[in-house]
Amino acid sequence: MKIQIKELNQKVHDYLKLVGMNEHDTAVMTELIIEGEMIGNQFSPVGELPGKHTRPIENIKNGKEEVVVNKPSLQLIKGNGRLAPLITADHLDKIVKKANSQGIYAFGIYDSTYNDFFDVFCRRIVAKDCLALIFENGGPQGVVPFGGKKDITGTNPIAYGIPTHGSPIIFDAATATHAWGRIRQAKENNEKLPDGYLDKEGNITTNPNKAVAILPFGGFKGYAINLLVDVLSGALVRGKCGLDQPIDSQRYIGTLIIVIDPAAFGHIKEFKDSTTKLTKNILAVSPIDPL
Repeated sequence: MKIQIKELNQKVHDYLKLVGMNEHDTAVMTELIIEGEMIGNQFSPVGELPGKHTRPIENIKNGKEEVVVNKPSLQLIKGNGRLAPLITADHLDKIVKKANSQGIYAFGIYDSTYNDFFDVFCRRIVAKDCLALIFENGGPQGVVPFGGKKDITGTNPIAYGIPTHGSPIIFDAATATHAWGRIRQAKENNEKLPDGYLDKEGNITTNPNKAVAILPFGGFKGYAINLLVDVLSGALVRGKCGLDQPIDSQRYIGTLIIVIDPAAFGHIKEFKDSTTKLTKNILAVSPIDPL
């Protein structure tokens, strides 16, 4: 299906207004969705709209976040049910300015919802010559401990952005072998799952109708990172970790954003010279399999 960006923008805007989002939040979310769609992702922001956003929108109405901790190099926000992507987008310019001033700035969110658009936020931060780190203890449960059969933590995505003189280095992925959303995609497309999912007995399954948990990525090392993300964006920012996250609410999921200004350590050009050379060296490596 082909559609003009202007037309898609209007359709997304109208949809968000229809489900009760106010004008400011509609404009912010529409921009995020269109920007995310243009970047490209395994999960289409437009395609995810009905399932992902209408439920929290119905709950928050015109909810407004509040600052509960405010220090020179960090801020903690109680979302009061407002969508975490909206909170992030509204505060992002301030976060970067604080990082410019302090060298590093941490921004936490709790009592909110799932956050999204980490790749978009990383690109926005990197465009201002800063380095971005974003963590979310996305749950409730879904990922088993290394060697275990019972899921304890969420898929806990992590993202980062690094500026260069050219295209930035951007990473955005779950700390599980696969994303939880692939189960739904497999059901919708009548497909098998790749290895990495478990049934209720703890056995590997490729059947999306039997999958109830996912293995951590990267064995015990990957699970250690999954666990770290759970703490950084859970207990640290007043969210909930592991089994303390209820399965029927997003309000206990947390987000932690850390922005670092490389210019605080030295000249930004030298930093970007180094990261640019690094990327060129990586891209110059011959592949094991040329196909």
